[in-house]
Amino acid sequence: MRYLLDTNILIRSKNEMPMDVWPTFWEKMKEVMDAGYVFSSEKVKEEIVRGADELTSWMKRNAPKDFYLPLDGEVMGQYANAQKWVSVSSVYSETAKLTFANVADAYLVATAAAKSMVLVTYETSDPLCKRRVKIPDVCNALGVRFCDLNTMLRDLGVSI
Repeated sequence: MRYLLDTNILIRSKNEMPMDVWPTFWEKMKEVMDAGYVFSSEKVKEEIVRGADELTSWMKRNAPKDFYLPLDGEVMGQYANAQKWVSVSSVYSETAKLTFANVADAYLVATAAAKSMVLVTYETSDPLCKRRVKIPDVCNALGVRFCDLNTMLRDLGVSI
């Protein structure tokens, strides 16, 4: 199985498992990235680069060339499906719909759907949330599997 990381996985890992305190975690992340099990979207890269911090530097040094997947035709087709589902929903505010269309979340769901990947996020489902479209809810609507970081690591047989 291949996994697709949400930005929140990387940022929260940096904040909660600092590289100088948790070097084994970061070594294991590099190993699963290098082995071709873990990827992300070029939209996540944009968010990581904007951070201009130690995570940005670590990703520049350690992410394989093919780590950030492009927004190809398959992905954009699934992006349209995700946007259609969100746009016809009566749950979300117009602001929530517009935000979802312009942040990495919609592209992540689309990439996971197009590439048959598991989306790794710390977001939790909240189908009645009006102010924000949640990744797990769109995943459920489009039949995309999702999990958290620990589930991914367990699935890959990683222990630290």
